[in-house]
Amino acid sequence: MANERYDLEVLMERLIEADSGDSSTFAGARRMVTLALDYLGCATATQAFDMLYADWRGLPEASAIQGMRAGQILVLLPTLRFGGLGHTGKEAGLLRAAREYGLADEQWQRAVFMVGSLAGFGVGSDDLAGMERASTSLAQVRASVPMDAEEARVFDLADVEIRLRMSQIGGGADEIATALHDMERMRQEFPVGTEIRSVLEIEIATFKGNQAVRARDETALAEQIGRLAAELSGLPADHRERVAAESNLEFLELSLSDFRGRSTGQPFPPDSTRSTVQEVRAQVAQLPVEERAAALGAVGILRASRASAVGDADALREAMRLLEDAMEPLAPDDGLRLRCASTLGMAHASLGYMAAAEGRDPLPHVDRGISLLRDSWERMGGPAHPLWGNTGAGLAEAYRMRGDVLGWDGHAGRRDHAEARRVGLDASRAAAWDALLQSGTADAAEAGRRGSAKAVELARWCLADGALEDALPALDSARALVLHAATVAVSVPDMLDDVKAPGLADRWRQAATSAPAPAPGADPLGPSTGPTSRLRREVLGALTDSPYERRLFHVPCADDIGEALRNMERTALAYLLPGVGGEAGAAVIVTVDGRTGSMPLPGLHVDAAELGGEGTGGGLRRDIWGRLAGGPPGADATPADTPPAAQSVHGVDAEELDRLCEWAGREVMAPLLDAVTRFGGREPSLVLVPMGMLGAVPWHAARLPSGRYACQEAEVSYMPSARLLCEVAGRRPTGVRRAVVVGDPTGDLEHAGAEARAIHRAFYPEGTLLGTATATPATVAGRVARQGGGVLHLACHGTVEAGRRHSSYLELSGGRLPAEELTEGASRLRDLELVVLAACRTNVSGHGYDEAYSLSTAFLVAGARSVVGSLWPVPDDATSLLMYMTHHYLNREELTPGAALRRAQLWMLDPGRQAPPGMPKEMVARVGRIKADDLIGWAGFTHLGW
Repeated sequence: MANERYDLEVLMERLIEADSGDSSTFAGARRMVTLALDYLGCATATQAFDMLYADWRGLPEASAIQGMRAGQILVLLPTLRFGGLGHTGKEAGLLRAAREYGLADEQWQRAVFMVGSLAGFGVGSDDLAGMERASTSLAQVRASVPMDAEEARVFDLADVEIRLRMSQIGGGADEIATALHDMERMRQEFPVGTEIRSVLEIEIATFKGNQAVRARDETALAEQIGRLAAELSGLPADHRERVAAESNLEFLELSLSDFRGRSTGQPFPPDSTRSTVQEVRAQVAQLPVEERAAALGAVGILRASRASAVGDADALREAMRLLEDAMEPLAPDDGLRLRCASTLGMAHASLGYMAAAEGRDPLPHVDRGISLLRDSWERMGGPAHPLWGNTGAGLAEAYRMRGDVLGWDGHAGRRDHAEARRVGLDASRAAAWDALLQSGTADAAEAGRRGSAKAVELARWCLADGALEDALPALDSARALVLHAATVAVSVPDMLDDVKAPGLADRWRQAATSAPAPAPGADPLGPSTGPTSRLRREVLGALTDSPYERRLFHVPCADDIGEALRNMERTALAYLLPGVGGEAGAAVIVTVDGRTGSMPLPGLHVDAAELGGEGTGGGLRRDIWGRLAGGPPGADATPADTPPAAQSVHGVDAEELDRLCEWAGREVMAPLLDAVTRFGGREPSLVLVPMGMLGAVPWHAARLPSGRYACQEAEVSYMPSARLLCEVAGRRPTGVRRAVVVGDPTGDLEHAGAEARAIHRAFYPEGTLLGTATATPATVAGRVARQGGGVLHLACHGTVEAGRRHSSYLELSGGRLPAEELTEGASRLRDLELVVLAACRTNVSGHGYDEAYSLSTAFLVAGARSVVGSLWPVPDDATSLLMYMTHHYLNREELTPGAALRRAQLWMLDPGRQAPPGMPKEMVARVGRIKADDLIGWAGFTHLGW
């Protein structure tokens, strides 16, 4: 048929008539393509589009007929896409013409917009900005659609699909959760057994399965695998979604087998792939070009990852060929191509590792891997790209290996080792970006967890190379990122105002103050509060390349740390790094004058029996370790299966705690104190940053070979990270001496009530005393705000509930004060000189050791200069004495909070201790009953900050 004789209106009518409901299968889609090409008289879809576009350009400019034809071409695009048409870059112009000059009929405009807005990006595209525009425009048009109109569901589905794709690219966990919630709600609108319902079920199961993989939740993962497999079994054999669904199911099944197999020492099962490489190629050959590339890339990435993990070189080469096929039709900067190239580079590096293990030359593969990874990493542009961190880490590992092969003694080897450190440090910024992007504490903690292992490995490289100046930022780069993100969030509006982005600043302020409280019975891990990930992404983009970029990503150097130590009159900061496998533990030390050193600590190892490791059974048992580290909810009671001889208060085994402290003194604190000299005649004053599980060890209570405790030789404080140390060191005192004292708000802690009354009467008579029924969360916050600083003392119940929306909280009158409210809220308890948390486990993290996110650290982020918290369930009677004496030394001898807590602990250790004048009689009666060798009564309390 001659070009001038075609009528697109007629063609669309014929396509509608020919649609028998099977257009989602390969056979049905091919039939529609053939009909369209035959009608247009073209051999290929690309030829057909070029003809249609050229004819459209020949129509009168800005005429109604040109607008009408543009809309018709857009509606025809999905059929031409399946026929092999790629993205042309001309879709936006067609959509603009259809909107401006086409029919004024709203329904026609909406139909054209629906197709056109989704035509601007492809299956593998990472054009996040384009998707943001499409989503915004879609919402605007959707507002004109009547709620009961059939097309409303089409718009809503399109919006959800765009948001899910954006969440994959942008990295916001709250976006995935919200979009999945909307998709599950919409799924109910379609009858069971219908194709669209089945496709939605598959998408939901896939995304939820991936969430379970990230959370390492075997139960949830198994549930989603069953759900996905059931829906897949009912999908037609030639359905267009089948290849992707099978690949996703394969990934989830392998992940579950990996989790279950780690306990047996065989992480991966035998290869159970569903189809051969030849079968995969045959299946995807029928897909449009971009869908074909996406399918080949997904299968190639999955199989390359698995083959690398199990060391199967043949399977790895097959997967690499799939990746190369996927990359061939894609532009160099295409998002899918970058993902495939990154994986291909890592696959080449893996082949290099395998060759080296077999005594063959690894350099050809390693060189090729470095080339691919380097090109991909540079094209990704920075931490905003979701793969930038992983690709940079892979590139650093490849450089490291090449340096090992070339040899440390040679210039080339040293150069590659140095480049590995440089790239690794640069790539570590991605962990901070990821944490800053998340709108909820749990999501930010998960982001930090993903980055912490890489940061520790990088630090070990630095120590091995003697590059201590690089070890410091490596150790700190992925620590306490939740706390860093929360600290940054407070100053975001001011930063935006300063970079001339007042609109963004206003939106941030509004989002920070209008977030709804979680509904009763809501998901324990959600909803997130405050600014969404989409807003955060926009804000991060505005602040990157501004003077505030340093504030976002800077990790302190030795000079920064030295200055903070001088401000706080501390002697040194020491990171404690546990050994893993064949690697020994170490301490990395920064002194007050900015000097850096390190010392090996061979006994500081994760497998140490005293840490519940794989050593002898006489160490700190894993169940007790769990209690000291936060343990399960309700760990305050003594477990029923604990032998009577081993029982002590609150279920903590005194004998095993004693062994832990003896080990800590022998293996760590004795050599560390020997290495730290006195400055200015003062006793050493150490700030410890314990890495990983070491955060649950009471290092100040370490028993030295001399028989004395570490706190008797030095003042010991703790910090989650050097970054937060520098932040807190900059806070100036307010000079306020008043206090808000809370005691026994729930009416079941007799000694806590007496403690609070005694502390209030003796030391803060002009302050506020709140007790049972009066110490509500709102009242406490209000009184602290009106006071304008000073002291907050809380003698109450503290609870840690790992894996919950509120990971830790204090029980007050008629409500709780969660850590998350201190770090996520817009109004915080600023300018407090000291917060004393005389409650159980208030310095224990419910979000993982390296996040160090606890009630104590949350109060630091909320504005306090100094915090006293606890590591385990504390005994009520001993705690009340320890807390009274802490305030005694703070006020009567005007010691700093850390020094006051230390003096109170030394008083507890003194068998000849005497009650100071003014101590209440009922407390005095208990002074002589305290046992000096009872670690549980005093060692659980720690100091953070000034």
